[in-house]
Amino acid sequence: MVRRPSLPLTAADESRLATLLASQAAREALDRLSPGHGIAADDVSEAVVLHSLLEVGLAVVLAEAEAASYVELAVQQTQERDERRATARRRLPAWSDAD
Repeated sequence: MVRRPSLPLTAADESRLATLLASQAAREALDRLSPGHGIAADDVSEAVVLHSLLEVGLAVVLAEAEAASYVELAVQQTQERDERRATARRRLPAWSDAD
């Protein structure tokens, strides 16, 4: 199933889209980022370009979210490691006669 939602575009959006459609270099760059759509072709439709832009944008957002998750996980692991080390330092060694 294909959904075709409306997409409100501002004048600035329209201008940037027109620039992208008119620029072979920009279309080739988009084609490299979103392969398989034939964006570099001269007769590409506006809908195909918008779909490719959506795919590229979503990929960037998801990659950024994944990177942030890894940073959060690294912070948690560092905190847990520090807590374990602090606990181990407070523990009496097995060879001590503190019993």
